[in-house]
Amino acid sequence: MHMKNKLLTFVLLGLLVAGFAGVAIQFGLSSFGINTLPNLAVGSVYIAVIGLLFFVLIVEIVSTFKIEDSTFHTALLAVCLIGLCLFSTDMQLFLLNFDIKISELSFGILSELCFLLITGGCCWYIMFLYNLSINRKRIFAAVGSIIILFIGYSVAQYYGYGYIIHLILALSISTMFYLILHKVEKNNKIGLTTYISAALFCFSVGMQNVNALTYNGLFAPVLGVSLVYAVLSLAMFAIVYLMFTINTDTIAVTKSKESESFKTKALSGQIKPHFIFNSLEAIRALYHEDVATGDKAMNLLSDFLRKSINSFDNDLIPFETELDNIFNYTEFRNLKRQNKIEVMFNIDYTDFSVPPFSIQPFVENALKYSGVDEMENGTIIISSYKKDNYVIVEIIDNGKGFDVSKIPENSHGIRNAFGRFSSTLGIVPEIKSTLGSGTHVKIKINLNKEKENKK
Repeated sequence: MHMKNKLLTFVLLGLLVAGFAGVAIQFGLSSFGINTLPNLAVGSVYIAVIGLLFFVLIVEIVSTFKIEDSTFHTALLAVCLIGLCLFSTDMQLFLLNFDIKISELSFGILSELCFLLITGGCCWYIMFLYNLSINRKRIFAAVGSIIILFIGYSVAQYYGYGYIIHLILALSISTMFYLILHKVEKNNKIGLTTYISAALFCFSVGMQNVNALTYNGLFAPVLGVSLVYAVLSLAMFAIVYLMFTINTDTIAVTKSKESESFKTKALSGQIKPHFIFNSLEAIRALYHEDVATGDKAMNLLSDFLRKSINSFDNDLIPFETELDNIFNYTEFRNLKRQNKIEVMFNIDYTDFSVPPFSIQPFVENALKYSGVDEMENGTIIISSYKKDNYVIVEIIDNGKGFDVSKIPENSHGIRNAFGRFSSTLGIVPEIKSTLGSGTHVKIKINLNKEKENKK
């Protein structure tokens, strides 16, 4: 069976079994007046389940302040699930042991609110796991519709018809959840965490189906039905929480290793022994020709090496710092050559950051492969400008061009630049080169992503 069909079957069966089996059981039992009386023992177990959820929530709150990768999303699910359990039919029966009587109208409205929050939280959590984005207008439209329906539910429940609005809400949010899963299935391999989250979603739908139908007077509450859903939901949530924590730790370790690897490779790619040796040889020759030129070359080289070492302590550096590095590099290259390379800066926007020495390799590429330094009027133009919520950086030269697919394997500078842009900002620079016309490099940076990584 195709993966899409398996996913559809899973969600539909989950909603049918978890959502309506409980309703059928409750309807059957309540028809015979079975298990509708308050029971302190069952209620105590129910309180224990809520207590475990509350304990997990405290752990997550502490984790939020202790570690950099906050567990905010799973903490939200814990809060919403606690709320749904607190306002269930079993809790109402439990409170009767202490002569605490809260109206079904209040319990019904509060349980519906918590239901919407936890199912919406499940949708948000799946989107967070797979870094999905949805058009803001659609989000506002969906949230606005749900708010209007919730208000309608509150009014309808007063007259005993709230379950009709609830079923519309349940159907709507279940459809939205499936569409999100469908989008995930199209672009990614669905992991076990997603299936467990879907089960948590289904059990939440089931519990609220029972609550809504009971609070609207269709049948009397049956002791223990909500407890079963609460225990199953707690088990699903515990698995989601553990898998999220393990996954976060794994990603953190992997990113750390990748970052160190990129730093080491990039540093070695920029400061190669033969580069230093050749530079010193060139400076020695310049000193024989002109002391002032030799001094200038030595200052440029020392400044370049110092910034190379200092910059790699940071994942991102200001774009202006990268421009300084490029200026020092090209100035040093020009000191050694008769055909001077003109580097033109067409900079309209600088309030952003880039990985250290990530632009310079493309300038070096223009010299090595595009042959700008072989041209009589070799020119490299570096531009930056803002468009919508993106900043565009372009490196254009008038060299002879080259076959992009034949960049040598030992061209560490370009490959490291690609890797650093990918790991820090999640982007891939575009290189277009035409034989006889030069090369055009385009880097499109999402400013929201850049600001997140700067924090």
